[in-house]
Amino acid sequence: MSTTVKDLLDPAHLTQIANMQLLARTAVEGFLSGMHRSVFHGFGTEFLQYRNYTPGEDLKYIDWKVLARSDKLYTKVYQEETNMNVTILLDCSGSLDYAGERAPCTKFRYAAMIAACISYLAGRQGDNVGLFTYSDELLEAVEPGHRSGQLSRVMHSLARLKPHGAAAHQRTLDNLTHPFKHRGIVVLISDMLESEHELPRLLRNFRYRHCDVIALQVLDPDELDLPQPKVTRFQDIEAGKEVVAWPSSVREQYARRMDEFLATLKTGFSQSQVDYLRLQTTDSLGLALAQYLHHRTL
Repeated sequence: MSTTVKDLLDPAHLTQIANMQLLARTAVEGFLSGMHRSVFHGFGTEFLQYRNYTPGEDLKYIDWKVLARSDKLYTKVYQEETNMNVTILLDCSGSLDYAGERAPCTKFRYAAMIAACISYLAGRQGDNVGLFTYSDELLEAVEPGHRSGQLSRVMHSLARLKPHGAAAHQRTLDNLTHPFKHRGIVVLISDMLESEHELPRLLRNFRYRHCDVIALQVLDPDELDLPQPKVTRFQDIEAGKEVVAWPSSVREQYARRMDEFLATLKTGFSQSQVDYLRLQTTDSLGLALAQYLHHRTL
């Protein structure tokens, strides 16, 4: 049986690839080939060289051949116009070190795979890629750049990381906000647990710096429906606290609290003009790549 684009973006397939750069290349090239066939069929050129025409722009940049084939106006975007800073902020706190029985990998492994794929896709487009990872302190800092070996530096940083500690969102993001002086894209990847009021406020600061911001929330399916059938010991990995309970007796209340948490996050990000996408560790990585690509081609 041949490998499909869906297979290449399946976290169950990707988590078997140890080399982060190979993993990212496998997923991204599969994603782009699928996009080329389904969305940009007939353009005859890499679709990343085009964007929608805006009334008032110089007509000399319109691709008239594309107009004739598709009856749509697209403007050619040249390399010097496309370069921008893409900065990935990756939460490495202990709460991400969880994988339920339905998940092919931990939340952290899934988050790291997303970071690798976005880094590869950004580098492929000629953008400056940067990575900052943190838990209770800043762990890895790769300043945005496009020099030789930049992508390898990002991938090696991702490969070294082990989730631990508590997420010091405020201290880390406050310190990182100040250097942002130019337009770019900031991508936060986190489970966002117990941060529904904090993170929208903190990411709003990047919007004040004229950055587009994408917040990708990674959750395990277990965290959404509490499927355990018998008495279970629940442990707070970051605080070390434990609770023993019958899931069936608390499931309804848990579901209500989880819905409130997710609704608060969604509302907060909307008010802060931050794009928000919730992902489960069983979801295709194509969802995260499509969200990034949407911003990249605006």
